[in-house]
Amino acid sequence: MTLPSVRAHTSAGGAGSRVLPVRLAAAAALLLALTVAAPLQSASAAPVPGSDWGSQGTMASDSAVTVNWDNSGNPAGAVVPRGADQLLPHTAGKTYADVSARLRSEAAATFGSNNGLGGLAVTVSQTRNLQNQAVTVSFSGAKAVAGSNGKTSTYLQVFQCWGAPGADGKPDPDAAAPDPATCQLGATGPDGDISNPAHQRALLNDPLVRGGDWEQADSKSPTMNLPAPFLAISGQSTRITDGFNLSEYRNPYFNRTSTNEHSRFIAADTGSDTVAAAGSRTFEVQTGAEASGLGCGYRPDAPSVRKCWLVAVPRTEVIDSILGAGPLSPSLWATRIQIPLYFQDVAAVCPSDQAATLSFGSESLAAAMKSWIPGMCAQKHFTLGFSPMADMQARSQLSGGEPLAFTTRPVTGTKRTLYAPAAVSGVVIAMTIDNVCTRRFTQYTAADCGYANVAEFEADRARNGSLVRNLRLNARLVAKLLTQSYVLHTAPASADSAAFAKPGNTRYGQPMTYSLQQDPEFLTLNPIGLGSAGNLAPPIVEGLRSDAASAVWDWLLHDPAAKAFLEGCPDPSGMVINPFYSMRTYTSCADRASALDAAAQQKIADTKQPASFTYATPVYPSDSAPYPQSYWAEKPAVLLPDGRTVDQPALTVGDQFARVADMATAAQNTVRAQPASVTEWCADCSPPAFKSVPRQGFGSRNVISVTDAASAARFQLPTAQLCNTDGSACVAATNASLQTAATAFEPTGTPGVVGPDSTPDYTAGAYPLTVPVYGVVNTAAVTPGEAGTYSKLFDYVGTTGQEPGFGSGMLPPGYAPLNTALKARAAAAVQTLRTMAEHGSSPATAVKPTSPLAAIIHSTAPAVPEHIAAVTTGDGPDPGAAGTAAGAAAGATPAAGKAPAAAAAGQAPEPVAGSPTARTSSAWPQHLLLIGFGLAAAAAISSLLLSRGKRR
Repeated sequence: MTLPSVRAHTSAGGAGSRVLPVRLAAAAALLLALTVAAPLQSASAAPVPGSDWGSQGTMASDSAVTVNWDNSGNPAGAVVPRGADQLLPHTAGKTYADVSARLRSEAAATFGSNNGLGGLAVTVSQTRNLQNQAVTVSFSGAKAVAGSNGKTSTYLQVFQCWGAPGADGKPDPDAAAPDPATCQLGATGPDGDISNPAHQRALLNDPLVRGGDWEQADSKSPTMNLPAPFLAISGQSTRITDGFNLSEYRNPYFNRTSTNEHSRFIAADTGSDTVAAAGSRTFEVQTGAEASGLGCGYRPDAPSVRKCWLVAVPRTEVIDSILGAGPLSPSLWATRIQIPLYFQDVAAVCPSDQAATLSFGSESLAAAMKSWIPGMCAQKHFTLGFSPMADMQARSQLSGGEPLAFTTRPVTGTKRTLYAPAAVSGVVIAMTIDNVCTRRFTQYTAADCGYANVAEFEADRARNGSLVRNLRLNARLVAKLLTQSYVLHTAPASADSAAFAKPGNTRYGQPMTYSLQQDPEFLTLNPIGLGSAGNLAPPIVEGLRSDAASAVWDWLLHDPAAKAFLEGCPDPSGMVINPFYSMRTYTSCADRASALDAAAQQKIADTKQPASFTYATPVYPSDSAPYPQSYWAEKPAVLLPDGRTVDQPALTVGDQFARVADMATAAQNTVRAQPASVTEWCADCSPPAFKSVPRQGFGSRNVISVTDAASAARFQLPTAQLCNTDGSACVAATNASLQTAATAFEPTGTPGVVGPDSTPDYTAGAYPLTVPVYGVVNTAAVTPGEAGTYSKLFDYVGTTGQEPGFGSGMLPPGYAPLNTALKARAAAAVQTLRTMAEHGSSPATAVKPTSPLAAIIHSTAPAVPEHIAAVTTGDGPDPGAAGTAAGAAAGATPAAGKAPAAAAAGQAPEPVAGSPTARTSSAWPQHLLLIGFGLAAAAAISSLLLSRGKRR
């Protein structure tokens, strides 16, 4: 039984004098059990699939599937017969037995169970409850067939298909296999070659096409490089018939930027002599929102299916020489592995006739809401709508009279607000960086990557073909990345327009460092560097005014080294900030201020600035943008031969380092290795314009972003460890590190609201960019009916919604469950809302210590109420101010001088600054655990017995 259950009992029992004392005893006992038991329960709980998300970008799942090429042990839907019982679509009844004997023999010898290695096995890390996300696709047990270059030529082609049409032309939910026409393939992935028929939808010279409906549609199909048609989920068929596969440019449903296909998933070269071929990659799974032609995931507004397929066609250079067609050609399609994929509904909706309860707010909660909304529908029987928006906008709307919002910081301008903790999230530096240091050993490899000798290089070969997963950054390095302070980041400036950016130029003192990988501070934290992949552009960041961005700047401004760098002070190696991003205050290096500012002024004066640019000294955090961007340089316009007519407009900093919509988009760009740059001139566009640059190719991907932990976990992105200045302590974002940080949350100045510690304890394992998300109710604008609905909402969010997992209604990876103190605050908010619903009044008058239970909730004694009270507040300080406080979640103390005057608003006063604060993990003797449960059980049983006569 939980505290909400007690509240329901109290309501049902009426005012009977026999029942009330027992109910109060049960409530008191349950409050004791809540305070004492929760930490012990969580400590002994078994790990939940998905709760192991972290900086490595991998996690366990309860729906991982391994499929074998020979079908041994394959689950239903993943069996592909290797005989006459495998009918091949579009071939007029031909089967696997009709595939050329040479091709079948080569496939069996390379991928079959008799290849001496156990046979090809493909594993997909998650196959159920899918959304637009990433999964890990791994293969092993295939024979490494040497190619013409002497290295293994064994590879997979991996892609997604929506299924097969039924007799009525609509998607067949009972299809035993996907139809090749329904597969998103042919635009070529970033590892492919658009001119290679093997990477296209080409049917070139496949004899099995003859006599089938594809040949009947176009008689040239078997002999010319013509693609298999693409059948969209809507029923529309698209086929290029002019002799060349132009899917990248002319397929209306996918192109090389949007496709998720892997054209050449090559086995990793580890440098060993083994004959086994194996590899692992991240694969982006797409829904109908990203790939309308696939339509995976139910959508009420468009054709869609809940089950799709992942298909892997294994190949070698020998097989390609037998048939160089694409993987959709019947002979090669026959050798495939297929794995069913089961999707969540694309829209988080509740199939109910009742009106939706609308809410809005922090994008940090978007992933959780997508899971919670259908869960609340099923368990609480009400419909919730949620619209992510900028936190500042959400607070503004709440102050303007809206009743419910979600935000990470307190609201100003509203007299009566109630705060219910909803989630613990984090901001991360996510990355897709290919490990280029392990390809081959040269003197340049040693210099760029930090290897002392060949033996050290060989010991690191196991990382070949994988992503960099152990990056370390401190606050000052992040400040450098956000302020265009490397030569590589000064594009589109040239030495002519910005002389200070010229590599090696000492005219202004210390020359600029070329890139992150050459920064001595970076190499101190990362002795085995990034090699050429270290030439990173600034992080992809959002344009949304989020509290997550404010948390980044709070962290930077409270870190002495990062703050000094932003002020204009040099780092230990002499590197200084790009002058256009410098605050030029030099507070931390006052003895050198004059010389440093003179150099900064000279750099600014010597720079050819755009005509539309007006220099102003920046202030952090900015009032105008989440991540300020100075348009201090541009690449001049390209003129036609007449010297007057513009062919291409000027290229600006905003084009070079464009902002994306939100943190989820930043994560998606990262997993796709899609820079945010809009610098590719499209002369054929109407009108001509700059467009996004292509995705980076495998082997040379180097994209990083600032995003939320849930989005990084969703796309299985490695994330950087954040370190103190000297790197002696580094912390990655994990369940444990977020929870450690949450225990140190400290008052924000608004009673009942705690926030991040401004001086995180790295040595304690506290992740510095941990942020809470609160549900905020404007109690002055809430009706009793709404209060009852909100109580259901927060009851669910604070209990069932905190259970980690992939299922509908659970807490998705990337969030840490609320700790005991935050759960207790949420429970107190639920209690307050229920009282408002029953009495039709605001907490200022409805929730007073008029009963023993209320006295417990609102007591000023430090042992219990600090964990469960203080949720209804008056106006607080400006939450947008730099340096919003953080620390002590289990019992926070207010800022010095803050009077405990909250009792007038019907809440417990905060302890006086400096007074001892009880924490639930240690404030109660452990032997009270059994006593608490005993009292709870006895009181609950007595309450049930005594109240039975009151029920109908």
